[in-house]
Amino acid sequence: MPRDHLLPEDVAEAADKAARERLEAAMKRALWAQQASRSWAALTAVTAPQPSR
Repeated sequence: MPRDHLLPEDVAEAADKAARERLEAAMKRALWAQQASRSWAALTAVTAPQPSR
């Protein structure tokens, strides 16, 4: 079976695309986590018993 000989530029381009996709996915997860954390903090602030003065 013949092997495909890829040019270094083609390999680099594919690696760049994969790296961008991984970074985009990581950024989406980070944004989701930040939003979830803020939502949890807001919910906790509303539902937590308030100290009496």
